[in-house]
Amino acid sequence: MDFKNKPFFITVTNKFTGQFFKEFLIDGLDKDSVIQTIISVCNIDPLSFNISAEEAPIDQANSWIDDKFPSGQSKHNVIDEEQRIVELIYNPMGNPYG
Repeated sequence: MDFKNKPFFITVTNKFTGQFFKEFLIDGLDKDSVIQTIISVCNIDPLSFNISAEEAPIDQANSWIDDKFPSGQSKHNVIDEEQRIVELIYNPMGNPYG
């Protein structure tokens, strides 16, 4: 899966505790539309979670899709291939590479 438009990193944090919840990578056209897409496709409640979007360089986004943990496990889960939405996952021991 490659990104064709503008990739965005979406960070979702708990509105009440400020703790990290999930991070997504999505292909879109603008910041507002990708946030709306994440809310609807991933069932994120904007009353409970803060959602921020940052445009990412296309080469960086594509490298995240190709990147794997040392165990060979992919660093993402595909949420919706048609809309190019992936959830980024992290090594439970921490990410020594980033």
